[in-house]
Amino acid sequence: MKRLSPLWISPLLFSLPILVCLLLSQPVSNALAHYLLEQKLAEIELAMNERQQTLEKSIDDQMARFAFDCGEQDMTLLRDPWHYNRHIRLQGLKLASGKGCSSLGPDLPLIDASTLPDPEIDGFGLTATPPAFGTEQELVIFSKRGDQLAYWVLSNSWIRTIMEKPCSACFYIEFTPLVPGLARHKIFPRGEQAIKHEPGSESLSFTTPDNKMQQTLWSGLALRTYAQSLVYRGTFWVGGTLGALLLTGYWLLRNYRRSLKGLLHTGLARQEFVPFYQPVVDSRSQRVVGFEALLRWQRDDDVTAPGAFIAYAEQQGLILPMTEQLLDRVIADLPQLAPEQWVSVNLVAAHIEQPHLRNLLQHHDWPSPTRLTFELTEREPIMDIEAATSEISALQEKGYHFKLDDFGTGYGGFAYLQRLGIRQIKIDKMFVDTIGTDDPKRSLLDAIIAFGLESDMEMIAEGVETQAQVDYLAQQGVYLIQGYLYARPMPLPELLHWQQTRGGH
Repeated sequence: MKRLSPLWISPLLFSLPILVCLLLSQPVSNALAHYLLEQKLAEIELAMNERQQTLEKSIDDQMARFAFDCGEQDMTLLRDPWHYNRHIRLQGLKLASGKGCSSLGPDLPLIDASTLPDPEIDGFGLTATPPAFGTEQELVIFSKRGDQLAYWVLSNSWIRTIMEKPCSACFYIEFTPLVPGLARHKIFPRGEQAIKHEPGSESLSFTTPDNKMQQTLWSGLALRTYAQSLVYRGTFWVGGTLGALLLTGYWLLRNYRRSLKGLLHTGLARQEFVPFYQPVVDSRSQRVVGFEALLRWQRDDDVTAPGAFIAYAEQQGLILPMTEQLLDRVIADLPQLAPEQWVSVNLVAAHIEQPHLRNLLQHHDWPSPTRLTFELTEREPIMDIEAATSEISALQEKGYHFKLDDFGTGYGGFAYLQRLGIRQIKIDKMFVDTIGTDDPKRSLLDAIIAFGLESDMEMIAEGVETQAQVDYLAQQGVYLIQGYLYARPMPLPELLHWQQTRGGH
């Protein structure tokens, strides 16, 4: 299946959160509209409680000080700014004599005292201004002292101010008095009454703490439209931000995966690290006695040699899972090779300084000890020689053999042979290349071979490319040859075909 180009993926990733937000916009808008209705009701309830406390304190103070004679003291109380506040439109007194006065001065025919019921136990009652031409009526608080009457016409401007936010004509409220005497004034509406009758309109109610008034707040299409506009604006901000973050994350991840570290992690996840087998040939019989399993990184048709990544993989701690992946493949491939042929796998010091290799082999139920061998390089030092010795000894007891690779090129080769109990060495290509030359390292080659023969070591010469090198090594007593003269490293199918063409040798 063809992969999408980043030029297609990028706009898709950016637009996906916006599309998801748009799909969710309707339920989110409805939820937001309900939340705004709840908040508005809570705001009104809070304002009502504050209003009631202010009125109670002011009215109680006036009632205690009214002389009920419309004299100087009464007029002062009626016009005092502390009493004549934003909650009161008008206030006045009606005297037993039939006269009266108001905060405007003269008596006003707003209420008929003879029609009012007796106030509640607390001495106060509710009525309303007379209806006229379908206009809004005002609530009136009244209190009687004998035949004297005090009244306060309440202002409804506060509720209109509150209901104009966050959007105009979004709310409608009904005040329903719960006290006797207001049967003809059951409902006091404020706002757009049509909202109540709109399809899908929603309402919430609450009652004042004194149980004298119930408020029912309605919202409808206008609030839903406002909420939807907020959600749409938020959709493009939030969706765009998420899309930008997603797009940034995609490119960061893509760049990481295209970096060597990211590619190595991806390669491990995709099982891209595989063995390529290079034959080891006995030059006397020309028979293939074994193979070295060399790590290769195979991505599609591209094969990368370890020189391009192995040092970095060791720095990043990835060599252990790579070796595990390689060993799994080698163990699976062994049954397809001749029973007398062995396969050698390269290790690093970490494999034997800790029980990593032992755990791997135990996990596979100790596979083929006589056919599966291991190579330790001398180029990198073994830091914990005691632990390495212990691990190698434990594996040798299980029948596994170890070779010392790159012998003579690095750290303490002779000491390793002595302390680790290794009986096989591999002569590095660096020394093999000196054959037939005047290179001073030629004498080192001869010394290594002499040491190997004297110590009864099995020796394998690496990097052999010419027959002259094979002949010289044979004269010195080295017969196991690995190099391009016989074959390059090959994947298993190609190796099997190569062996068939040699007649099984």
